[in-house]
Amino acid sequence: MAETNRIEDLANATAYDVDGEKLGGVKDVYVNDTTGQPDFVSVNHGLFGGGDSIVPLRGHTLRDGELHLAFPKDRVEDAPELDENGHLTTEDQDAFYRHYGLEGTQDVTTYETDNRTAQAGAAGTGAAAGAGYAAGEREVDADRRDVANDDEIVRSEEQLNVSKDRVETGQVRLRKYVVNETETVEVPVEREEVRVVREPITDADRANYDGNIGEQEASVTLHEDRVNVSKESVPVEKVSLEKDTVQDTERVSEDVRKERFETDGVVEGDVRDADRDNLR
Repeated sequence: MAETNRIEDLANATAYDVDGEKLGGVKDVYVNDTTGQPDFVSVNHGLFGGGDSIVPLRGHTLRDGELHLAFPKDRVEDAPELDENGHLTTEDQDAFYRHYGLEGTQDVTTYETDNRTAQAGAAGTGAAAGAGYAAGEREVDADRRDVANDDEIVRSEEQLNVSKDRVETGQVRLRKYVVNETETVEVPVEREEVRVVREPITDADRANYDGNIGEQEASVTLHEDRVNVSKESVPVEKVSLEKDTVQDTERVSEDVRKERFETDGVVEGDVRDADRDNLR
């Protein structure tokens, strides 16, 4: 069940962003001319409240003097500026809705709409009642257009509804197999070689000489390194399969039917820019 509050309570509230960070006080309340419900508020923010921004009330809550909005602080501070006349036009509302990305967000709080309460909200608390078209009024206008009169025609058109299905596109398997390769390794080796060394006879050699002349032998043992090769199996790495999600944009096109207006005879008065595109 929607909670009912007074507009003057909204005008006297302190605003917080969607994360609970304090923004500042509510400066103005913009009330729908048709429904009497507030559609926007102007919120002070910045150093010493030096700036203010227009914020839609869709998705807000009001409790104990705290107005919790449905948008982050940086989105509020970057909102488009309103003309100095303080009146919200249809173009202003569209600009604010585009800035805040409002799609499918609904109000959860309603307000008393009797004349006494609305006047108190406008005069006593600085609220700006009757501040031009708002979202609620446009919805009421749409309801009124559903009632067919002799001088009214309802224009309809087809719209694309796009959905996504998750389907299988393939399967990846990981397997291992054995191949034979030849590896060449250079191994440093050593070997011993013999060389003949000739030295002069010393006095000690002469003293030890026995004077015999005959055959005699001397020998040395030679060594060298021999390379031995063996093989062993060792683990070298682990391999697995992982999936990554890649974001992409796919463009789809489809023919849709749209109704257009044309007039026969003399049409007096100005036609709104939004209707000129539909009149052919």
